[in-house]
Amino acid sequence: MAELFRKHQADEMLRKRHQGHGKRMITFVMKDTRFVGVGMRIAYSNRWRFFPDFLLDNLKDVMDRAWGAGAIKSMPDLPLFRWLRRFQQARTEAGPGKPLPYRGYLAAVNRLGYALYLIEHNDKPSKSLITRLKHPNTFDAAAYEALVASAFALAGASIDGAEDAQGNNRKPEFFATFQSGKRYAVEAKRRQKWTAPFNLDSEEFATELGKWLRGKLHAASSKELENPVFWFELGIGTSLDSKSARRLGDLIGKAISDAEDITVKGKPAAPAYVVVTNNSDFADDEAEGGATFALFLGFRMEDFREEKVELEVAMELHDKHREIRRVLECLEEVQQVPTSFDGVPDELLDEHGEPIKTFKIGGQLGYTRPDGTTAFGRITTVTTNENEALAAVYDPETDKAFIIRVPLSEQEAKAAAKLGDAIFGKPTGPHEVITEPMRFYDRMLETHANYQRPYLLRQLEKHPNFPAFEQLSDAELRIRVARETTRQVVTMSDRDTKNAKPQESG
Repeated sequence: MAELFRKHQADEMLRKRHQGHGKRMITFVMKDTRFVGVGMRIAYSNRWRFFPDFLLDNLKDVMDRAWGAGAIKSMPDLPLFRWLRRFQQARTEAGPGKPLPYRGYLAAVNRLGYALYLIEHNDKPSKSLITRLKHPNTFDAAAYEALVASAFALAGASIDGAEDAQGNNRKPEFFATFQSGKRYAVEAKRRQKWTAPFNLDSEEFATELGKWLRGKLHAASSKELENPVFWFELGIGTSLDSKSARRLGDLIGKAISDAEDITVKGKPAAPAYVVVTNNSDFADDEAEGGATFALFLGFRMEDFREEKVELEVAMELHDKHREIRRVLECLEEVQQVPTSFDGVPDELLDEHGEPIKTFKIGGQLGYTRPDGTTAFGRITTVTTNENEALAAVYDPETDKAFIIRVPLSEQEAKAAAKLGDAIFGKPTGPHEVITEPMRFYDRMLETHANYQRPYLLRQLEKHPNFPAFEQLSDAELRIRVARETTRQVVTMSDRDTKNAKPQESG
């Protein structure tokens, strides 16, 4: 029973890393036909081999095939139709079953299809959004809104279109409500065209960037929204390397900081989360590389500044902003459209998209006993280390356990580095040296997410405040265990740093 529970934990950890924190993908095959749940409806076909095959068909259904048949003749330059033409041409040239090279148009159509699926599957389709996607003048802005809304949906928020809101107050693009009950008003604006060429050394570009961000901040702040989150897309068709991304981030940070003197009705603008992004694939059909730029800032948010505070305060503030931080993580996940229907990481798929054979906890593993005889035993646990794994194997014939070294294939090593031992059925994340306290705290929260109350209490039983901790709810107890573990590790690290002796040269 314990082994099955651990396997379930590992599968759930993989699912969340692969599909996000939204609803589980619902899919099955019956008589060679693939069925996929999309919100309140079921889609099916015998032609869907991979998940993107479904996304393309679902995109056409959501947009309305009858509308598409007529609109492609009357407005052939709609970006969606252009992407689909380029996709079909590339597919014809490559031949059936062959992988297509990464290009902006291919990524854009897949990501838009994925975004619309996530929105409907996790919440409900937005009629207003679909309407704006059908018009050339509003398509680009609506496509960006779909990306943003899908990240919120993947993070577990419910999405409500602003057209559903009551009252005459100025409204955002949409509202996002999390399970905590907190509702955010989300603005999503996209830059259509730049006058200055994109050049990070150009004063002309820096000035235009600053003016545009300031104008958008003022316009969004003037709506006087409650719990606002402002998303601004640059729409630059250039993929950024890490150095260029840092330099662009510095320009954006300065522009946001300089704009904090903005006033609304004679008063300082209200604090807001600000996310500035650049999706080159949506701006350039020929874009290569696929790296999405995203910068998360606080506008007039005093508790979002980078300053040194006591560790408990830092963790409290980290949790305060966790919901929106999670959306940013999901934005990266939305960029990575799954290949498999079954939650198999892309790293564990072969060149034909089929799962490779690997070992898992609970499965059988062949090995050589110390006396030289061969046997098969049941794998009870696995720990990976770069290019090999240590598997604990129970031998039923001798009633003994052995530790077996198992070389990892290149694909298994990549998957383990990214997803941890969960790919082998053990609910632990990737092995990495984490030196940043808040990242370690996040890892501890993930590690203890599914542990039961008795185990959590045992971790705290020697703490002087244990009687008070016993009164905490299960959710509060998991947070406390994660915080105390983080505090212990940080304290030990600080002590080791202070006691470290400098090495003498020569």
